[in-house]
Amino acid sequence: MSDYRVYGWAMSRLEGKTAIVTGAARGTGEVIAQMFRDEGATVVATDIADGDGIVKLDVTNEAHWDEVVSGMDQVDVLVNNAAILHMGPIERTSADAYRQVLDVNLVGPFLGMRAVVGPMRASGGGSIVNISSIDGLIGMNGISAYGASKFGLGGLMRCAALELGRSGIRVNNVCPAGGNPAMYSQWFDQMASFMDETAAYSANRGIPGEVPLECIAAAALFLASDESSHITGADLPVDGGAAAGVVIEGLNSLE
Repeated sequence: MSDYRVYGWAMSRLEGKTAIVTGAARGTGEVIAQMFRDEGATVVATDIADGDGIVKLDVTNEAHWDEVVSGMDQVDVLVNNAAILHMGPIERTSADAYRQVLDVNLVGPFLGMRAVVGPMRASGGGSIVNISSIDGLIGMNGISAYGASKFGLGGLMRCAALELGRSGIRVNNVCPAGGNPAMYSQWFDQMASFMDETAAYSANRGIPGEVPLECIAAAALFLASDESSHITGADLPVDGGAAAGVVIEGLNSLE
C-alpha cells in the first residue's frame, strides 16, 4: 500500500498555503473558503458584496486585483468562483446582459490569473482552480451568455495550463451541475410552469439529485492540494454523471 507521506501529503491538506477565493460571501465560495481554512490554509475571502471577513473585490476591476494581491506575502492558490447568471432565449438577451456575464465569468478569471502569476512563479508554483459548470461541457437552451462564458473558461484554462505549467503553476476547472440557488432565484416564478421538466434535469442522472456544495468544495480542495500535483489542463465534473448522458429507467429491466 502506498504511503501518502512519500509525496508530502498530510491530513491538513493545505497547511502553509495562502489562497484567494472569489465570490466567497455566500454559496459555493463561502463553503470553499471554510473548507480550505479547515484544511490549514490562510484564506483571503473576497466578494463584491459585503460580509464578515470579506475583502472587497470586483473581479472585473484590474486595480482591485492588483490591490488584493499586492497586500499578500504569498499566493499559493487562486479559486475563481465569482460568477453571475443570465437566463433567457437569445432573442431576448440584450448585448449588455451578454457582455456583463462574459465580463464577470470570463474576463474576471483572466484578470485573476494574470494578477497571481508573478507571485506564484516567484515562489515556485501554485494552483489555479476555476469553478466552471457542466454548462461549460454540454449545451443547454436558455443560457447562451452563461454557457458561452463557461465554455470560454475551458479554453482559457487549457491555454493557461500549457503556458504556466513549466513555472509549476497548475490550472484546472471544477464543473458542477448545481451551485448556489440564489443565482437563479429571480427566475423562480417563471420556472414554476415547467417544474417537472426542471426536476427531470437532475433526476435522470447516474446519481440523481442536486450536487451538494460540499462536494463542489471538496473537488476544489483536491485540485488546490499537492495531491493533484500532476493534474493540469483538466475539467473535473461534479455532476452526478450528467455529462455522461441520461438514465432511461426502463432499459434496466430488459433481459
